[in-house]
Amino acid sequence: MPTILAKVIRNDRVESLHRGHIAISDGTGKSIIAIGDPTFRTYIRSAAKPFQIMPLLNDGVDRHFAFTDRELAVIIASHNGEAFHIEAVESLLKKTGLEVDRLQCAFHPPLHGPTAKKQYLQDAPKTPLVNNCSGKHSGMLAVAKFHGWPLETYLQPEHPVQKRILQVISRFSNLPEDDIGIGMDGCSAPVFYLPVTNMALMYASLAAGKIELSERVFDVMVTNPEMIAGTDRFDTKLMQVTRGRMVSKVGAEGVRCVGVRGERALGIALKVEDGSKRASETIMLEVLWQLDLISQEEVNKLSKYRKPMIANHAGIETGWVEPAFILERS
Repeated sequence: MPTILAKVIRNDRVESLHRGHIAISDGTGKSIIAIGDPTFRTYIRSAAKPFQIMPLLNDGVDRHFAFTDRELAVIIASHNGEAFHIEAVESLLKKTGLEVDRLQCAFHPPLHGPTAKKQYLQDAPKTPLVNNCSGKHSGMLAVAKFHGWPLETYLQPEHPVQKRILQVISRFSNLPEDDIGIGMDGCSAPVFYLPVTNMALMYASLAAGKIELSERVFDVMVTNPEMIAGTDRFDTKLMQVTRGRMVSKVGAEGVRCVGVRGERALGIALKVEDGSKRASETIMLEVLWQLDLISQEEVNKLSKYRKPMIANHAGIETGWVEPAFILERS
């Protein structure tokens, strides 16, 4: 059963509740803590991106096309669509000799509000470059181009690029390929359906650095946090504040994952059942705090996520979101 993880308060009264599931594993695959149902299955969504890049790195595609770490980071990103994100994606396409119209992720307005407003006011072209997944798609196309595989069908589950990615997901999650459900993500790429506890294992393995390429991906993320999300985004801020100890990656529909380096590497996976993003940031920060993985000074720098304020249309504070759980070690 899902557990109440966060409360939404309005004028000192509970207005809404966010229920969900939390799983925490170490690098050996041992489950340390679970809240709700850790076997609850859901789509990992964009939290899969640190693993979707691995065939590219394994095959030396990055070296062949001379991709920079900053460009690799945008392949892992759910980016804001800010100018520096777009420049990195354009560089990826230029280096691989591909045109923008090869991207099959489609257009959505930039996630960064000021950028979206500017583009709207300027009546800017609706390009897939600003899609938060454009980096990932550029990376998939680069792998296909490198191997001489078809470019038109790079998003089909049976395409060699997607088969290679499924192998990576299987290895890190410790699940057989035929036990991983395949759906279609918001960007039209294949997306993976698996238990929350296996998502935690994936991020614990990423942090432990014992499986090939995991250390490389971790380093790319923590040294380029602004590329992974962007201005005023939780993932970027958490990685900046913790200075190399953690990777953080959001997935749509209330999914959020964190990998923590240390003597005992940890993976934390969260699913808010109603798909709320507003609760997931508060919940994840509280998990890190209760596990003593983050200091008071670091929490202070992330205070906007600890108990985020809710305001009405006049800008008047009417309430807040607060965590509502206590972790108990199994």
